[in-house]
Amino acid sequence: MRLNLLLVLGCALPLAACSQPPKSNAPTSEPMAAGADSAARCTTDALNGLVGQTASEAVVAKAVKDSGAKHARVLKPGMAMTMDFREDRLSLEVDEQNRIVRANCG
Repeated sequence: MRLNLLLVLGCALPLAACSQPPKSNAPTSEPMAAGADSAARCTTDALNGLVGQTASEAVVAKAVKDSGAKHARVLKPGMAMTMDFREDRLSLEVDEQNRIVRANCG
């Protein structure tokens, strides 16, 4: 009898380890990116006049303020960048002379 019990437990325990927990009916939400604030969203309305300007510290700071972004990144030619989308970030692509060639949110 004891041998049968051990045999049953020996078969049942590995199967229990593979089972999934019951699904909850509670709503879930996607985690926000680190530092992202739902109130700080970048908008493209203020980005139209940036192309052609030199990406000086003052221009970048004004662009961040005007767009409503919380952060900015300046992307130089050949520079590695992450592909994550952040709604609170302004991305400015510049050329070799540090002139803005593209401005977008994310």
